[in-house]
Amino acid sequence: MATTFIVEDGSGKSDANAFVSVVEADQITENYGASTAWSGATEAVKQNAIREATWFMNMQYSWKGYRYYTTQSLQWPRYECYDDEGNYIDVDVVPERVKEACAYLALKVVGGSTLLEDLENASTVKRTKDVIGPLTEEIEYVKGEEAGVNWQIADKLVSPYVELKSFLSDLYRA
Repeated sequence: MATTFIVEDGSGKSDANAFVSVVEADQITENYGASTAWSGATEAVKQNAIREATWFMNMQYSWKGYRYYTTQSLQWPRYECYDDEGNYIDVDVVPERVKEACAYLALKVVGGSTLLEDLENASTVKRTKDVIGPLTEEIEYVKGEEAGVNWQIADKLVSPYVELKSFLSDLYRA
């Protein structure tokens, strides 16, 4: 059974699963030099990528303000939300920069990227030292360091609407 594609229009839908429509995403991705993977993708593939990007954004960011309706399925629309210049974000919109970030991430998904991978709970090698005689080997591990990709363009696009403290801690994990 196919999942229905429902774009949040600012009304706080309880069943929305997308921040941006395919038509909007097509236009936005042209600005990023959309790959032939995007332009050649079917409507269903684009919808799935947009849903994945929306899901990722919904969980990844700690947004400023508050969800407008307790019953809405996504993190937008919001109230008491201001951008980085102090401009109030209307409660009945999904900001263009949020849509743009979603389209950018959907473009990455269609291109084969995984936005959020499951990580094994294993240590990462920080430093190694090999000495041939008299055979010394040292390995220094970093515990708890997460591997993965930071989506810097998307992060910068949504930064005016994201709580700075949690946003920076996610960007600069140690």
